[in-house]
Order: sequence, then structure tokens, then C-alpha cells
Amino acid sequence: MSRPQVKQERQSQAVHDAAIRAREDLPLALIDGTMRTIGIDEIPDGVLVVDAEGRIVAVNSVIGNLFGYRDDELIGEAVELLVPERFGNHKKIRRRFQVRPHEKPMGRVQEIFGRHKEGHEIPVDMWLRPMGADGTMVCFVRDISDHVRLSDEIRKASYLDVVTGTRNRRAFNEDLDRILKTMAPESNGTGVAIFDIDHFKDINDSLGHHSGDRLLMEFCERLGEILRPDMRLYRIGGDEFALILPDCPDHVTAQEFVNTAIRFIRRPFMIEGHRIGIGCSAGIVHAPTDGKTAQDLVSNADLALYEAKSIRGTSSVFTPHLRAAVEDRFSLVSQLRAAVEEGQFELHYQPQVDIGSGAIAGAEALLRWRHPVRGLLQPGQFIEVLTNNEVSIDVGRWTLFEACQQAASWQVKADRPVRVAVNLFPWQVRTRRFFDDVREAVANAGLGAHLLELELTENTIIDSSEDFIKILTQVREQGVGVALDDFGTGFASLNSLTRFPIDTIKIDRSFVRDVGSGKGNWPILRMMPKLARDLGMTTVAEGVETAEDAMMIQHFGFDTGQGYYWGKPVPADEFVAMLQNGGSDKPSGEPREIKPVRISALEEIVKRRFPMYG
Repeated sequence: MSRPQVKQERQSQAVHDAAIRAREDLPLALIDGTMRTIGIDEIPDGVLVVDAEGRIVAVNSVIGNLFGYRDDELIGEAVELLVPERFGNHKKIRRRFQVRPHEKPMGRVQEIFGRHKEGHEIPVDMWLRPMGADGTMVCFVRDISDHVRLSDEIRKASYLDVVTGTRNRRAFNEDLDRILKTMAPESNGTGVAIFDIDHFKDINDSLGHHSGDRLLMEFCERLGEILRPDMRLYRIGGDEFALILPDCPDHVTAQEFVNTAIRFIRRPFMIEGHRIGIGCSAGIVHAPTDGKTAQDLVSNADLALYEAKSIRGTSSVFTPHLRAAVEDRFSLVSQLRAAVEEGQFELHYQPQVDIGSGAIAGAEALLRWRHPVRGLLQPGQFIEVLTNNEVSIDVGRWTLFEACQQAASWQVKADRPVRVAVNLFPWQVRTRRFFDDVREAVANAGLGAHLLELELTENTIIDSSEDFIKILTQVREQGVGVALDDFGTGFASLNSLTRFPIDTIKIDRSFVRDVGSGKGNWPILRMMPKLARDLGMTTVAEGVETAEDAMMIQHFGFDTGQGYYWGKPVPADEFVAMLQNGGSDKPSGEPREIKPVRISALEEIVKRRFPMYG
């Protein structure tokens, strides 16, 4: 035998001897610190023994099953045979560990990947331990494929919405954040739209949550029909969805697509046999124009959505003035809270006059805010913000109790019953205690229930549920009147007049303005008193400012009038003086002079301008 052959033979014999020793007598002390020994095949995990040169000198049967090799295919081979090629520095790190194991350059326990004989990677946990002082080490290997697969499934599920199957808020935030961080300065940018389904609560309340969930699924499926491959839809809340529009140059491009989507959604859905028509509103932002972080973009998109929802069924693009408006609104909300605590609100009363007799039949209680810095504020300066905030619950409750107390005092100062009309806030009527509040306010004041009238706006009843209709019916059964305020300005249909328990229709001032000069909406004003009488209701015309207006609404058949002609809203003590003066707002009690109006002449004007109504 030549010298090289002898050397090779000796090396092979040494590897064989080491393998025999490792297989027959692996110290258990490597595991639990005892001096007992066990056979290598008795260990449930895979075991590799690697010598100082990195050659495999012993394996157990688990290793062969895990990596797809026979034992004789592994013994004597470099351990890098079982390492994926992408870990090119493995040999260097392994040698460093063998020389200085206590510095733990590879760590004692690691989650890494091994390479199967067929080439695919296997996720494994590996535990390294030196075996003597000559650099030999033992590797314990455990297959964690099931664990990794389960972890991947859990991770994927954590990014999906369970109802619609679309990606969720967490995915949206991370995806948007990643897009913004990788967006090149010269790129077109990215559009983001936040959608909100209009009146979705009504679907859940009337048809149940199962139908609501079905509608959400079909909403996503329908939008999916028009989305480009690079667009992604996310469900980020109950009925809120987000859409990322990559490669979007500006707001106009984003809004064109969003408006197309909104029109597409308007087509009726068939949900469990029900034909359902819905709309949606959307707020739109563009990056980097409207923000460079996901948080800024979402915040600004929410502001644009808020503006769109004030109209519904449309989209709105973020502009900087929206941010300033919101900051002002938040400041105003804080001041409103303080106003409640400090009793800064007061009520003024505007007379409602019986058209036939000219006597004051009642008054509408109107809210005023005596601001400590700005003085007495009219409703137009704060009522919109108050209406859309839960602070209105406390303000509305105070208004109800205060107005009832005032009305009770009127009854002993007037020679006839005088009712009071109180406006209700949407937040107020949806509280559980609303019905009890009405009963308590009337009882505490000692006021007859028939002398209280509750005024609801069209938009309030549109957003109401069947439960609210039942409560309103119970209130009416107590003798309290219910009026539909500002009729003709909101979204209510004529069907609302029969669906809701209403006693009185109040025609908005926009229909009455200048009716005495022939410029008012005569067709509507002619129709409404007759319609109300047919439905068993009474009518109130708001915004009567001249004697001519008063004469015309009397001619059309209205029951009650309200407006500056009879009196502006005044504090409670001044209204009492009006009652005692026989309905006049003059201190002397001198009656108003109403000049006769030639009705026929006015009708002639209308006939000439609107022949179809002659």
C-alpha cells in the first residue's frame, strides 16, 4: 500500500471507530447532567456527532428519516451536506463554535433550516453541545415542520377578516406602512380610500346580523370585480373598508375610481330573498401629498369620510381646511362639556300662534348658549357640533326638564292651555332612558302630557330603528304630541308620515319665505294642509315674517304659524309678558295691525308665473 492509501485507510478507520463509540455509548450527561449512558437510537430527536474537521461520525435513525439519507451516505461526509446552500458562511461559524463553544457564536438552541436529500428545505430546531476537548460536537435536531406550518396558518389568519375573507386592519396598516417606506421619490404615489356603508345598522336591526354579514361578503365580492390586480381591499371595522391604489398620480385619479366603485355598489343586492339597496361614502387621500406615514393618511382619510357622510352616497377628498375644521370642532366639544357642567345653556321661547284666532297656542323652546367669552351664541354657532356628539344627551335632557317646568308655570298665568315644543337630539332619543325621561319631566313639572310636544327632524327618524318607533309610540300613548320638524329639507319620504307616530307636520321656513309676495313654494303650501288633514295631523308653518305671509298661510289652511311676524325667540320672562299682553310682544299690549291682503291679486300673480297651478 502506498503512503497516501495507508493514511486514507487510517482516517477511515478512525471515523469508523468514532462512529461505533458514539452510537454505542453517548453520555446522557450531555442532556441531564447524570453519568448514565444510553444508546444513540434511544433518543427521540435526531442526533449528529461531528468531529473537529466537520465530518459526520455518527447519526441515529431519526436523522436518516428526516433528511432522506441512509446512515452510510452520511458517515464521513461534511455536515454542510445537510445545510442549504444559501447559508454559505455555515462552515466558518461552525469552526468558530468548535474552537470557542462558550462564546456561543451559533447559539446553543436555534431555529434554522436543513437540506433534504431531494433538495427542499426542512425547518428544524438544533441544539449544539461540545463533546470533549478535541472539537467534537453533538447536534440534536428536531423537525418543526408541523409547528412552522401551524404558525404560518395562525399568522395568515391574523391578517384576514373572518367574515369577508379580505385582509384586515392589521394587514392594511402593515401593507400601507411598507408601501410608504419603499415608495421611490419619483413614483406617482399611492391613493388610499376609506369606505363606509350607509345605514348598515338598519340591515342588522331589521334582517339580523347573519344577513348583515352576507351583505358585507357580497360588498367585497362586487368591488373585487372592478379592482385592478395591484389594488387591495381591507375590512378595517364593522362596516368600514380601506382600499390601497398603488401607482396613483393624484386625487383626481383616485376619486374617479372611487366614484365608479360607489356607483357600482348602488346596484341592489339579493340577500336571503331580500332585495337590498345600499350606498356607501368614501374619504380619499394621496401619498405623499396628504401624509408620509400610515397614521397621518388614515387620520386624514377619516376626516374626508366624515365630510362625505354628511351628504352620503358620495366621496370627498382631503383638504387641509378639514384638519383645521376638526381641530375647531374638538375645541368646541370641550367647551360644550364645560357649558353643561357650569350651566351656561338657557332656553328662549318663540310663540306659536293659532291661525284662526291669532292667540298664542304654544311656544317652541330654542337653545341658547351664554358663552363666558363670546356672549350669547345662536344655535347656528354650535348646534351642528352638539348634535353629532354624545354631549347632546345631557343637554337634551336638561332642555326637556327645563321646558316642562316653564310650561307648567305658564298654565297659571294664561287664560288658556299653552303647550311647549321641545327639540330632540338623535343621541338623546337612542338612550334607554328616553321614555322614562319624558314621563319624569312631565310628572316632576306637574304638566299635562298633552301640553308637551316633541320635535324630531327628518334625518333623525331616517336613522332610527324599529325599537325607537315602538318607544315613540309609547310616548305618544301617554298623551305627548310628536311633530316632524323642518319637513321637506331632509331625506324622509311621504312614507315616513304613516310609518312614524306623528301628530304635527312643521313645514320648513324655506317653503314659506316670501309667500306673501308670490315667491313662496305655493304648490307645496297648498298641498300640505290637505294631506295632513287626510292623515289626521295638524300643520305648522315656520318662517312667517310679514302680515302678507300670515294671511297666505291662513288662506292655504295651516293650523298654526310661527315666525318673526308674531315674535322672535325671547327669554322665559319675556314670553310670559307676551302671554299676559294677549299675545303681543309690545309692552303696552297693543295688538298688531294686520293690513288686509288681496288674496286674489296674489293668486293672479302665481297664475301668470305658474300657469299649471292655476
